[in-house]
Amino acid sequence: MFSLFNDYCYFIFLFFWGEGIRTTPKIEATSALVINTKSEEPIFKKGENEVVPIASLTKLMTAYLVLEAVHKKTISWSEVLPLKRLDDPRAVSLYAQTGTKYYTVQDLFAAMLIMSANDAAEALAERIDGTNFIKNMNAKAKAIGMSSETKYGSASGLDEAGETSVSTANDLLTLSKRLIQDFPEVLDITSRTEYVIQKGSTIHTTNQVLAKGSVDGMDGLKTGFTDQAGYCLIATAVQNGERVIVITLGSKTDGARAKAVEKLMDYGFSK
Repeated sequence: MFSLFNDYCYFIFLFFWGEGIRTTPKIEATSALVINTKSEEPIFKKGENEVVPIASLTKLMTAYLVLEAVHKKTISWSEVLPLKRLDDPRAVSLYAQTGTKYYTVQDLFAAMLIMSANDAAEALAERIDGTNFIKNMNAKAKAIGMSSETKYGSASGLDEAGETSVSTANDLLTLSKRLIQDFPEVLDITSRTEYVIQKGSTIHTTNQVLAKGSVDGMDGLKTGFTDQAGYCLIATAVQNGERVIVITLGSKTDGARAKAVEKLMDYGFSK
């Protein structure tokens, strides 16, 4: 009898130690936030209200306004737009990669989100609302419930006239949820590891986790990097009908960013 009792206790110990209790992941990032949308309650938080530069994560708000314009039929996917040469030679540029100046809105949208082309983002912004686009980005942020801490300085995330786009992990979660909810078709683009534009060139994702296939069901969402912002990633995946969204900001390397997302995804689906 005593032996059976000991065996039972050992089984219970193993269950709660190995399955019921999950060690909080240690990650290398300035800020992070994780939710499983079945509960909407944060599963993991780190500096979620800290205001930080967000680099190309800015492009998700640009994507929101582009999709809104497409739905309102003020712009079409087949419309052709010109690219302008960027002043910063280090900035990711579709024109620099292909040498082609004119693209459809569809191709520019894909290039903006998949390869993080800054000239594509700026061309779309110019077409939709010219000099008012930044103002409209900030107005939309307020309208969808992002805090006053979020401020957009450009459509691409590049500094413009000394203005840097800044936000918080908490606000970026609000944007990500609304983007997926209002325009789920965005995931058709952000889930791709590569994309062939109409001119024949192939562009590749900047999302290392997506490219490696290290997280099952990953379908987005956007990377970001500048010297100021560090390596950032908003990632999302669906497994067994549940969606997890992970925000990581300020990692020191691309590898550290990928590891943080992989750990947080695993943690998010285990809760």
